[in-house]
Amino acid sequence: MAAWIVCLLAALVIVKPQEFVAALAGLPLVYLAFGAVIVAVVVAVIRGKLRPTLAPQTPFVLAFFGWGLLVTAVKHPDALGDQALALAILLGLYFAVAIGCGTRRGLWIFATTYVACAALATTVAIEQGYGPWGCFLGADEDWEGKGELAYDGRACETNLDCRVDAPVPWGNYRCEHVGPLGTSSIGGRVRYRGSLADPNELSLMISLALPLCFALGATPQRRTTPRDPGAAPRRIVRLPPLLGDRLIRRVVAAARTLPALALSTAVGFAVVLSQSRSGMIAFVLVLGIAFIRRAGALGVVVAALLAPPLLLLGGRSGEEAEQSSDERAELLREAFEFIRGTRGFGLGLGQFTDESSIGLTAHNAYVLAAAEAGIVGLVLFGLALYLSLKVPVVVWRGRARLSWGLARLASALAVAIGSVMVGIFFLSWTYKDILYLLLGASAALHAAARAEDPTLSVRLSLREAIGVAVGLLLLLFAVWLGMRLHKP
Repeated sequence: MAAWIVCLLAALVIVKPQEFVAALAGLPLVYLAFGAVIVAVVVAVIRGKLRPTLAPQTPFVLAFFGWGLLVTAVKHPDALGDQALALAILLGLYFAVAIGCGTRRGLWIFATTYVACAALATTVAIEQGYGPWGCFLGADEDWEGKGELAYDGRACETNLDCRVDAPVPWGNYRCEHVGPLGTSSIGGRVRYRGSLADPNELSLMISLALPLCFALGATPQRRTTPRDPGAAPRRIVRLPPLLGDRLIRRVVAAARTLPALALSTAVGFAVVLSQSRSGMIAFVLVLGIAFIRRAGALGVVVAALLAPPLLLLGGRSGEEAEQSSDERAELLREAFEFIRGTRGFGLGLGQFTDESSIGLTAHNAYVLAAAEAGIVGLVLFGLALYLSLKVPVVVWRGRARLSWGLARLASALAVAIGSVMVGIFFLSWTYKDILYLLLGASAALHAAARAEDPTLSVRLSLREAIGVAVGLLLLLFAVWLGMRLHKP
């Protein structure tokens, strides 16, 4: 029961039904779900159905948030309350999944919920991409249309059409695709709403669902036991070829694979409609790993042949793409000025946008962590990500002592977390709810694996910690060098 309530909370955070269902508007659904999660988890722990364990990444998640709040308290004490509340919500999501889904069944429920949310967002995006053009009114200061837009019912072909006989004279009107659930495009690029209102973030979120979907649709492996030499010979039943066991297994395996193939196709289509370059990279990365794991050397050849056309098909081009690249380069330039100006201690959480001359965030989770929480914050953030990836890798390597379902989920989480570590290089996901849901799933995997194999141990050595720190500093240097070489 606890896992179902936790996944209900996760679905509320991702789908945001209170924003498009009138009957739910104004209700504190997320806070009510948080309360229900606390009660359900406490009851499950008391009854012995959940056995919380300390995942190796948990201390570093806490240390990263604590250090960020300390920097904020020193630099901008007036913002400490708001930032503490925002981080408390992220920590609540992390611990809800880490504890409430800390069983094999709980992890499967979480994977199913995440895939279902991604499928809904993908369906909305595709329908939105082929929806009619309509006039939308945005906030007066939101001239880029990145916030919520209100549809006024008029059809249009260009932005100028919306200014003719406008109900709000001199209003901030935009001509965008009309999508289901009150959604709209942005510059013709599909998106969802809430935390997925950005096309790039939507593309990354739905791409991360693919490895989980592949795991859910995989055919369970049967463990064979050695035959007793003294046992009587088994009677072999000869069946017609069309009813053979091998054919039936292949038909069942194909039927289980169809939903994953359908979702993969739909996600790829939605990523193309979003025109997201970072989303396309994540999509190609996930599919490439799946091809390689399934077909070995042949998968490498297939992935190498399919990747270039997909990367060319997705993403923007022309003047708009150049403006976006120049804008990102300028944001990175300002980020390194902030790091230098604060002597590596950071601006404080949530301060980058206010300090930036462009009024945007860094569009790079690692650089954003360094700019707001300093070099120490960047290292703590990197160690939390590294250990969240190491947990499913270690669990997968010890799969011989674990159940098939848990080992399969471990490989899927390893692909998802590895892909998100690449994807957030292009997005400001340092404090993203979806990121901490996945990190919480890694912690839940640690608890579930420890319940099946108490000898399982995931530790961080001093050499690994130094390697992660040096790698992050080299990453910062590479970003700085690329920014310097970029010519606007």
